[in-house]
Amino acid sequence: MRPLALYTRSRGVPAALVALPVVVLVAWSALHSPWTSLSASLTSLAAVLVATTGLTGQDPELDRSTAFPWPLWRCAHLLVAAVLATASVLAVQQLGQEPFPAAFVVRDTAGMIGLAGLAAAVAGARFAPVAPVLWWAVAAIMPPAGSVTGRIATWPLGSPDDVLTTWTAAVLFVTGIAAYSARGGRR
Repeated sequence: MRPLALYTRSRGVPAALVALPVVVLVAWSALHSPWTSLSASLTSLAAVLVATTGLTGQDPELDRSTAFPWPLWRCAHLLVAAVLATASVLAVQQLGQEPFPAAFVVRDTAGMIGLAGLAAAVAGARFAPVAPVLWWAVAAIMPPAGSVTGRIATWPLGSPDDVLTTWTAAVLFVTGIAAYSARGGRR
């Protein structure tokens, strides 16, 4: 139990757990009327940004030099972050009159968690929020497109029953978790 407590404290997880429902509730209350794909996706993005804090410790070299199973801990960190972010958005959206499809929230949260993990592994943990925010911003300003490339680029706002947007999020999720688990937050 002690390694888990040390791991979570060194990464600021307790503070993120306290902030997560507050941020999601504030985002939902600011955006829910009317509840659209844009507001649901932005609420998921807010949850992901809070849930993915602490993707690296204060000293990455110390993390690399220990005989600790870091790939398993990093994988678990992202998986738990994905579950908590998804659950918080789904719980808060039930407060409204018009709940959004759970598949949409799960897809968006999973894809954005994967983007954060991929960004942490490639550019460093402090840049982890940049990838989901930029991809979401591009999707929000792009006009709806019927082409394959357009649907991939705008997956965070795509229809929840669109197979291509779901596969795009799934590939980002798996790639991000694999890269972050194997490499960790780049220094």
